[in-house]
Amino acid sequence: MQQADDILRVILLGTGIPNPDINAFGTATIIEAGSQRVLLDCGRGTVIRMAQLGIPLGAVDKVFLSHFHSDHYAGLFDLLMTGTIPQPYANRKCPLDVFGPPGVEDIEEGGNIIARPDRKIRTDDNEIDPDHMRIIAHEYAEGPVYDEGGLRIIAIEVDHGEFIKPAYAFRVEYAGHVFVHSHDTRYNENLIAQAQNADVFVHEVAAAREETMAQYPGIRVALDHHATPEEVGRVFAQTRPKLAMLTHLVLLPPDPMPINAVTAGVASEYDGMVLVAEDLMTIEIGANITVIPFGHGRSGSR
Repeated sequence: MQQADDILRVILLGTGIPNPDINAFGTATIIEAGSQRVLLDCGRGTVIRMAQLGIPLGAVDKVFLSHFHSDHYAGLFDLLMTGTIPQPYANRKCPLDVFGPPGVEDIEEGGNIIARPDRKIRTDDNEIDPDHMRIIAHEYAEGPVYDEGGLRIIAIEVDHGEFIKPAYAFRVEYAGHVFVHSHDTRYNENLIAQAQNADVFVHEVAAAREETMAQYPGIRVALDHHATPEEVGRVFAQTRPKLAMLTHLVLLPPDPMPINAVTAGVASEYDGMVLVAEDLMTIEIGANITVIPFGHGRSGSR
């Protein structure tokens, strides 16, 4: 019988892109493994999504950033400040550890400056310990970035464009289970090599109609930083995950590519099952793989 502690639980808090969208918040993924909870990226609205699932903000004190586009860390400062409030929905009792590529020290410095007025008020009011409203930065490079209590997180360098270096995907391992999240990348051989034997592989995708590109040539800049549906299909075909998922759908307005055209592009290269991710989905990887939409709640402890 599957033990609860043997389940690797993945919660897709946000699956969106920079475009403000009430249904697709900024990229953020909670990993639950045994008694541990960590966060991969912290995009816009992360704290709202956590509240929707009944997860106290203080339950997460480690955040791993894949790169420094705003939609992957704009929610960090909300988590930093709101997370310290001494109420059941928050109540973090330690600093916020933020792991990131070179440059993460700027996140520490800037975040601590942003939080300074709120930190002073709440400290003067004897509401919080000031050290709890601080970011502590940890720079990482490709390879293992976390290994505690059986949970192992490995950074995989990917290709998100000439001026976004380095950028990383993450491979998460726990109790013999493997979850891989591409984060933002073009077609990338290094990711393919390190995403083998995944139970669940979540990959970004980007596409636009030819007419849209002709009318709005500026969108080519965005598309050139991401993987096409056909390229994502080739990635899945070479890694053969038990479950493949699409996230961070860069389908740009005013006339976005319909989702069935995207999935058809993937299917032209890959014949396995593909699921389109949505905010607040919970994926439980254990004896089998279970995907639980928000409307059906989540079975994990809160």
